[in-house]
Amino acid sequence: MSESSSTHMDPEDTINILVATDIHLGFDYSKKRGGQSEESFVTFEEILKYGKDNNVDFILLGGDLFHDTKPTQVTLLKCVELLRKYCLGTKECKLEFLSDSELVFQHCAQKHVNYEDPNLNVSMPVFTIHGNHDDPSFGTVGSMDVLSATGLVNYFGKWTDLNRVVVSPLILKKRNTHVALYGLSYINDQRLSRLYRDDKVELLRAKDIETFNIFVLHQNRVKHGDYAYIPESKLHKFLNLVVWGHEHECRITPEFNAEGGYFISQPGSSIVTSLCESESKPKHVGLLKINKSNFKMKSLKLKSVRPFVFDNMILNDHDIKIRDRVSLADSISQYVDHYIENEMIPRATEQLTEYPNQPLQPLIRLRIFYDDDNEQFDTLSLAQKYCDVVANPMEMILFRKMKSGEKGKRAIQDGIDDLDDISELFHGDLGQEWTSTVPGGIKKYFDMEENKDKLTVLTVAALNEALHRYVELSDIDAFKNIVRDQMTRTIEYLQTQNTETPEEIREQIKVFRDKRLSEEQQEQINAREAALSRPPPSPRAKQSRNINTTIDSNDSDEDLDTSSKSSTKTTRGRGRGSRGGRGSRGGRGRGKSNEKDVSVATMLNTRSAQPKKTRGQFIIISDSE
Repeated sequence: MSESSSTHMDPEDTINILVATDIHLGFDYSKKRGGQSEESFVTFEEILKYGKDNNVDFILLGGDLFHDTKPTQVTLLKCVELLRKYCLGTKECKLEFLSDSELVFQHCAQKHVNYEDPNLNVSMPVFTIHGNHDDPSFGTVGSMDVLSATGLVNYFGKWTDLNRVVVSPLILKKRNTHVALYGLSYINDQRLSRLYRDDKVELLRAKDIETFNIFVLHQNRVKHGDYAYIPESKLHKFLNLVVWGHEHECRITPEFNAEGGYFISQPGSSIVTSLCESESKPKHVGLLKINKSNFKMKSLKLKSVRPFVFDNMILNDHDIKIRDRVSLADSISQYVDHYIENEMIPRATEQLTEYPNQPLQPLIRLRIFYDDDNEQFDTLSLAQKYCDVVANPMEMILFRKMKSGEKGKRAIQDGIDDLDDISELFHGDLGQEWTSTVPGGIKKYFDMEENKDKLTVLTVAALNEALHRYVELSDIDAFKNIVRDQMTRTIEYLQTQNTETPEEIREQIKVFRDKRLSEEQQEQINAREAALSRPPPSPRAKQSRNINTTIDSNDSDEDLDTSSKSSTKTTRGRGRGSRGGRGSRGGRGRGKSNEKDVSVATMLNTRSAQPKKTRGQFIIISDSE
């Protein structure tokens, strides 16, 4: 196995692959300012054009095709339109699929590779794993499952067993070249790191055939803690090439790992999603050519990416003159303004490529290192000046105080400068370092005997799952959905118990809580499913179906608690009377609510008055050594 540009490769034996990761469809900096652009879709189309222009055999994606766990319908629609436009056609796909489709696509609705589907004409297949942003969470359905069901992508590498990982390869053949494609979609870094340490990650190998082995994964490569990453030298040594997703810094040129004996290519993100220094490097995708045991990777620069200039300024290294009757902070502000206008903006202009629909407003980030607090200035005036010039006027300046004895270069290297890096502080090992993290601190607090009964309806596992989804997956509905589910399950349990007094009800709530605490893994699964579920429809949704109806003033999507009092009003339509004016609206939560959304407080007051309710030929796979 070698990476060589001088080795002659027979085109008939060469498998051509376009490699990309972290496309983040649906992400848009303009949304923060009330605007809208389609930069992620423009870049995705550029990637698909690269694949078509270079006549690749397939496209390989390393996760995070979507930016949100629950992408909007518009995002899904645009993605489907682009895939149909570039991936369907009359050109014959020359790849033979030799693996057992039922095994490698067992999690998919369509259990076969899409270019062998008699109902589709696929000319350029797409193979993809999911990342942390489009993680469906265990056995639930996610956006990648939907795309897979359409037949537009081949979704592989999904794994739900947290005790052991066994990956079967997709074996693709083109004449005399065989590629074994291993995929492992995103798994919590601490869990996967522990599985690697315990030798519980297994890649199955093909018998009696020589394959070029590619492993695609979506995990932390950079060390954020003792176990919050996957050591790049600890992967299986029979691999030839590792395609590493999740890290956004573009390191597309394969780097040889001497300890592992394989090459690692890190394509990085296709668009800029955070204002960190690594994201400011030019973005590329890779054109991978494989001929038997030889390969070479050619980088293809993305020309549609929004310009981004990142710079550091150590104030001690600059000769900033202080004018008469001008404060130190104002003098520095003027100096910084001049630097942005004459240094950074021109560098951003140089990144404009005239590619159709390339965003013109650049991203500017200046990280300022200071010694004295008086050197900080109000950045609002700069934001106002560059409001129509840059895409992030309120986030251009980042201050960081120099530590005593800290030198410039080290300060720059040690700087934490964006929310993505800060979010890594929430990680921690699930074993020995569990209590050194935020979720660990929450668990430790509520495990104390004096604090145990402060959580009765909501469990610690559910609370930490909501926190994880909010921080890592940007799921703003996670807390609402999980709390609603925990309340609903508790109420349903109470309805099956023979309890009359408030004391008996409280005791049964604790019994149910203790039962869930003893089944922590199942509780985590239930919490993930709850986070992905849609809230029950509001009773108002039924108004339009019947003119004479009872209007319900409770909004179950927004209010989790309801009063024990109820107030209804019969109307003839949806005019002012139907809303009940300020008086009616002011009584939020007083209406007759959906029974599953009744609060525990309501149940304690009304429990005694409620009646009880009831309810072909394949390659043989062997264990890897």
